This record gives sequence, C-alpha cells and structure tokens, in this order.
Amino acid sequence: NQRVMTSSDGRNWTLRTAAAANSWTAICWAAELGLLVALSSSGRGNRVMTSPDGITWSSRNSAADNAWTSLCWSPQRELLVAVASSGSSRIMTSADGITWTVRSTPASISWRSICWSPQRSQFAAVSNSGTGNRVMVSP
Repeated sequence: NQRVMTSSDGRNWTLRTAAAANSWTAICWAAELGLLVALSSSGRGNRVMTSPDGITWSSRNSAADNAWTSLCWSPQRELLVAVASSGSSRIMTSADGITWTVRSTPASISWRSICWSPQRSQFAAVSNSGTGNRVMVSP
C-alpha cells in the first residue's frame, strides 16, 4: 500500500503508505486549507485522501465512485473542483477536502483535466472525447 512518495529535494524519495490501495490519479495542494488532496479512479466510496504533510494520509468519502482524473483548488472561491472520465455526474466540489458534493456536467464525456484561472475568475476543464464540446468553463 505504499502508493505515495515524498521528497525534500526532488532526487531522493521516500515511500509512504496511502490511505487505501487505490489507483491514485491526481493531487493538489490547497494552501488555505493546509491540505494535500488526492483523487483515485478506483475504490469504493474512498476515492479521496487528504494529508497535511504528505506523510500521513486519511481516507475520505468521494461524492461518487467515478474515475476521477484531475482536481484543482481556487483560493478565491475557496473551493476544490474535481472532474472524472466516467460516471453519471462527472464533477464534484468541496470547500474543505473532506465533504464532497456531486455537480452536473454539461456533457457526459471523458473529462481529463481542470484548472483555475484567477485572471479570468473561472475554472476550465478539457476532455479527450466528444464533438465540439471538449471544453467547459465555470465561474
């Protein structure tokens, strides 16, 4: 279950124990929360884990058992937003990294990545499937 590694210099790495033996796909630092938040594409109800230091991880309930692919933190909105490549509702949000809420998507396509733009005050996500609808934005 050593599915996490940490390094203080980027060259020497130490294995750490993850909260669950899932397929961890994304990680994000939410500075204002003092938390690292990681997402998984596998597991049952435990597709989120959090850590204040990268060493000790806690399992969190995901809003849905989707194949979560990416997440980002908006300090201006005080919100974490995650996207998934499969499932019925492919967005989930959290203000604390612990409690997650499913949100509707404009298209049920394979969402791969999301980011926050403070200059535009919006989230942008991209997909590798769909026709004419591979980008979505939201304030």
